[in-house]
Amino acid sequence: MTVLLAGEWAFAVGKETLVDITGVAVVVDELPQTVRDDGLGEAGIKALVEDRLARANIAVLEDREWFSVFGGSYMLVKVIASKAVSGDRYAVYIDMELYQTVVLMGKRLGQNINTAAATWSIGKLLSCSSADIKDCVLGTVSELTGLFIKDYVEVNTLKWKQEQER
Repeated sequence: MTVLLAGEWAFAVGKETLVDITGVAVVVDELPQTVRDDGLGEAGIKALVEDRLARANIAVLEDREWFSVFGGSYMLVKVIASKAVSGDRYAVYIDMELYQTVVLMGKRLGQNINTAAATWSIGKLLSCSSADIKDCVLGTVSELTGLFIKDYVEVNTLKWKQEQER
């Protein structure tokens, strides 16, 4: 059984930055040992996100490849989970951030600096039973990935339509 907390809805910020992304690498932060002991692993989360992106015709890049590909980016998935003292539940926060290369410019810098920065993000807070932690987290990661895909398709379809009108 999954219990969602009252404020568990999710919303994304930064969708306008998704225009012209040519591919996405997926990186999953290391999970707490208690979550791994209850059956959830980083590889399963990564495979799920990569599969959803590929089925949406978004190129999936290798971990380090994103930096060398024009329009490349990476999706960082973080699962922060704290197990209750009773051991039967987790409080979970899932955060997904898309990182792209950005250029920092300014007179004081003296030169332009290329770095990676989060340009799109979404998060969701929920409560999961320990017995259901794997399905609970994977279901939510799938949902959040779907919202990324929705935003990506929306802004890139709009760009394509504007280009066709010219």
